[in-house]
Amino acid sequence: MKKKILIVCDKNPCTSFGRLSLDFQEALKSSEFSSNILWLETPEYFPNGVSDGEDSLKAKSLSIGFFTYKKPFMIYLKQKTPDIVLFIRPELGFLCPIAKNTLPKSKTIVMVHDTFAETLYPNSLKFKILNKFFINPTKTADTYIYNSHYTEQESNAFFGAPKIPGTIVGCPISKGFLEPFEDISPDSKKLFWERFGIKNFNAVCLNISLDEPRKNLKTFFQLAKEKPELAFVRVGRLRKETHDLIQTMNLKNLFHFENLDFSTLRDFYRNASVFIYPSFLEGFGLPPLEALASKIPVISSKTSALEENLNGIVPLITPPDNIKECINTLDLILSGKIHINQEQKNALLNRFSPESFAEKFLTYLRKIS
Repeated sequence: MKKKILIVCDKNPCTSFGRLSLDFQEALKSSEFSSNILWLETPEYFPNGVSDGEDSLKAKSLSIGFFTYKKPFMIYLKQKTPDIVLFIRPELGFLCPIAKNTLPKSKTIVMVHDTFAETLYPNSLKFKILNKFFINPTKTADTYIYNSHYTEQESNAFFGAPKIPGTIVGCPISKGFLEPFEDISPDSKKLFWERFGIKNFNAVCLNISLDEPRKNLKTFFQLAKEKPELAFVRVGRLRKETHDLIQTMNLKNLFHFENLDFSTLRDFYRNASVFIYPSFLEGFGLPPLEALASKIPVISSKTSALEENLNGIVPLITPPDNIKECINTLDLILSGKIHINQEQKNALLNRFSPESFAEKFLTYLRKIS
């Protein structure tokens, strides 16, 4: 009989956490494990509900779910009796004690992506509450899996070493990015961007990220100000303060997009001239890898997991907000004077392919089962 794995996620499949949940499920196919995803359904992330036949627990928000999810989660566990419960992120740690008390013989795993919510905002009431009630119970989990050595070190410093030694599985690059495709001509790229109102620029610089202070978007915007002949395209939600900053800077060459479907997002990568990722801190940093898979050059920052993954492959800026170095590197890339190390790039993409991710994940499950 196959051992049963339950994956618990609170974000829809269009988000990075939702896609990762599906990646875990895909990794378990054709193995000695069976799997199921339990979606913690809220209107914010599931405005249209979950797909037919999928399991979910509903709440008006994750905050309200702190009070309302626990009893139905206990009932669900008793019905499904999984051997392993995998929580996709530490913010769901408040459900770890429920799993352990309901199924004492089952193992609980939390995937730790970073500890930024726990450590970067010590004066934020929001994050103090999040840490105390949602994240701290993560410490009751049997073990953790990590996306990088950097995250493992940070996790051990904050959560302490788990009861069962954890492992690093990385983050898989979606197969949709790794599919081979023909090189795109400069003229075709210009026509592509014209469809989105972006025209008469020498090149397109792309950034895809969350809007958090650690993402260092100010540097991306400053580059746009310094290089008006280039288009700067950012994909992701904007906080009000970031929107206000953009308006103040009066950037005519900055274009912003949200809620792109996967096919369009992939085309944004493939048609860009360069991907710029000046983040101060990353637990992993998947977008630069997606950009490399899309055959475009990358400029990133020399810090945290970005340095761990990208050092020696793409130019890394230090410190991340060094505008002069960013401009010089950007000019060299666009003039063809800096080239990506293709051999090392291919090795990196193979290391974080879905197949490699599945192998590492399954090896660890077999070890702890």
